[in-house]
Amino acid sequence: MKKLLRQSVVLFVCYSMAFAPLLSAGSLSLPSSDLVAPKITQPKYIDTVEKNKDHKITVTVKDNVGVKQVVLYYRVIGTEAYKTQNMQNIAKTDDYSATIKSDKIKPPGVEYYVQAMDHAGNTLLHGYSFSPLSVKTVSAGAVVAASDSSQKSSEDDDDSIFSNKWFWIGLGVVVVGAAAGGGGGGGGEPTATLTVNTDEPIQ
Repeated sequence: MKKLLRQSVVLFVCYSMAFAPLLSAGSLSLPSSDLVAPKITQPKYIDTVEKNKDHKITVTVKDNVGVKQVVLYYRVIGTEAYKTQNMQNIAKTDDYSATIKSDKIKPPGVEYYVQAMDHAGNTLLHGYSFSPLSVKTVSAGAVVAASDSSQKSSEDDDDSIFSNKWFWIGLGVVVVGAAAGGGGGGGGEPTATLTVNTDEPIQ
């Protein structure tokens, strides 16, 4: 009886050792319960950078379990290969940031996209390699100057003589009068008709 019991124990141990790797592999192959990818937002998107200045990019990344890493992919506009840079978490927030150094930024600018991954391997992109976000290089103060220039141009157009309806009405009267005077000198029937369109410009 004891001999039979001993043989049973030995067989149990042998079978356990033989099938243990298969059981472990099976447990590892089970799908993760986390199937939700992180969410990426960019509350402050800046589309210009001054020449010879660094450009800081900040995104907000949230996940139902936890974020493993956030990677920035960037390249000079017009080139093919992307460079990568890990974005660093800002302590006690869901924000991640990375800075592209000025020596990596060449005119006309840079373009980029962001990839976030959680601990289960779920990933999400903000922007795409084939459709990235772009940042154009500008000279110092160019954005403000362009805005001021545009406003001034608009004001100049409003005050222009060509936007005054009385100018167009007067011009029509002068042209029609000149045509009538030229036709009366011969005393005969006019040989041509002159039509003048004097539509008032939209105010």
